Amino acid sequence: MKKSILSFSILALCICMNAQQRQQDRVNPSMYTFPVISTRTEVILPQVNGYNVIKADLHVHTIYSDGNMTSAARITEAWQNGLDAIAITDHMEYRPNVGSFKKFLGNLVVDNKKAGKDGKVDMNYHIEAAQGTARGLGITLIPGIEITRDPKEVGHFNALFTTDNNLIPDDDPLQAVRNAKKQNAIVQINHPGWARTNNDYTVVAEAAIKEGLIDGVEVFNSYEFYPEVIERAVAAGYYVCCGSDLHITSYERYGHYGKLRDMTLILAKDSSLESIREALEAKRTLAYAYGDIAGSEELLKDFFKAACSVKVISSASNGWKRLQITNNSSLPYVLQLPRSTVDYTLDAFTSITWSVQGDVLPVTVSNMWYGDGKHPSVSLEITR
Repeated sequence: MKKSILSFSILALCICMNAQQRQQDRVNPSMYTFPVISTRTEVILPQVNGYNVIKADLHVHTIYSDGNMTSAARITEAWQNGLDAIAITDHMEYRPNVGSFKKFLGNLVVDNKKAGKDGKVDMNYHIEAAQGTARGLGITLIPGIEITRDPKEVGHFNALFTTDNNLIPDDDPLQAVRNAKKQNAIVQINHPGWARTNNDYTVVAEAAIKEGLIDGVEVFNSYEFYPEVIERAVAAGYYVCCGSDLHITSYERYGHYGKLRDMTLILAKDSSLESIREALEAKRTLAYAYGDIAGSEELLKDFFKAACSVKVISSASNGWKRLQITNNSSLPYVLQLPRSTVDYTLDAFTSITWSVQGDVLPVTVSNMWYGDGKHPSVSLEITR
């Protein structure tokens, strides 16, 4: 009898669940619809030094250059991925999809209001096309563009907070960077080692640095990591950042593998354009990609201390304490603990135990980087 009741209960529950998956259409009662609700992966991070941690992607592309998604779709994707802000930075010089558009349209007469000066493409449209979706989802949209020239001799630069991308192009790439700065843009060096044999800055990048035109440097780009660039950037007073440089969908790059999306972690008052800009100018950033975090040594330490806590769960008469180390954030941390010859991974919202003598727990965080092979060592205070 008990088995029959249990089986009936399970069957009834399944029927109820299935019934909730579809509903009668209001206009056509003979038609059923399946409700689809968009969900967001919440990336929970601590406040650090009194600032909120804004999750941003400062480098993405759309169909308006060589990406495979619309600007509006990029905003929706960013919201689903747990981001707070995104910079859509389509290529300034490289827009192969325009040829596809022309071939598709053929001789059709189209509205040319978005053609821009002299019939050329409007380099602001990739931003305009996303503004409504950004407002609707509460995503901060940072206007920008990527100055894209030969990676070996010139390099690529993202101009952020631009006011009119149509005024930036110039045959001289250095002049294009100058034109962006005339608009009070923030300029960063992208993927410094891509398509090159080393991570040295290009001749044009060095010239831009000499003129004081550079504000930040990517130390992660997509699946690329440049650990030796971190110290150089921090020492020069640049913010460090990570850009997904997405051309494909984020699911193809990250979600399919169960990974969080690449992010620049910006310590700001809030997610407004003004606060994000102030934080970038103040160099309060860290870069995150594929489980690694990079930035200045002190900021990495502060971030880790804010994310993890340690408490005593038992004590012995000989002075040894059994501790519980808890990760209160969505990011993982790989720890070198006292007396251990192996590293321990402290996954998101998990705890591990460890034994020590004394009132602090010294750890080295192996997946945090402030230079090539350099990982911060932190003394965590123990609470009771």
